[in-house]
Amino acid sequence: MANLFLRHAEVLNKKNIQYAKLPGFQISNQGKEQSVAAGKLLKNSNINIEKIITSPLLRARQTSSIISEFLKIPIFFSNNLTEWTGIKNWIGKTFEEIKVSQEYSERKSSLDLSPVEETLKSVYERVSIEYTNNMNTLFVSHQDTIRAFTYYLTKDKNFSMYRPNNCEIQFIENNIVRTLT
Repeated sequence: MANLFLRHAEVLNKKNIQYAKLPGFQISNQGKEQSVAAGKLLKNSNINIEKIITSPLLRARQTSSIISEFLKIPIFFSNNLTEWTGIKNWIGKTFEEIKVSQEYSERKSSLDLSPVEETLKSVYERVSIEYTNNMNTLFVSHQDTIRAFTYYLTKDKNFSMYRPNNCEIQFIENNIVRTLT
């Protein structure tokens, strides 16, 4: 196992909105606990992780910082790991508002959303740059960003099947998405 993916910790989102790339969304107290648990799990594993590359968004940076305290490894930032925006009209809306939008009712699947600024295939391509050019790395990113990468790399049939939970650590082994436990 050379590279791992970790979805950032739980976010403090009092209004329960689609925050995407909106600034200021930090991890919650439970998110801090999740980060500590992930840091301990990685420290106690026999996995050789030499660095963390994280999305520059606050929630990913905070998660990475806590985990780095356990692993004593450097953190680097990459826009290639940033959040997928999805449908721009949904940003800042509650999930109840999204569910009654025209875009939501017309969607066929997560892979077929429109209008989007970036396709999930494009997300896969930008994450692939980091994955291909780094070894023994923990990538800290976002749910749909990680899932876009693993979906296209493994040629999965169901986009929603391996979406990572907060602070869940995933890796790809024999072309299958696995979870570190």
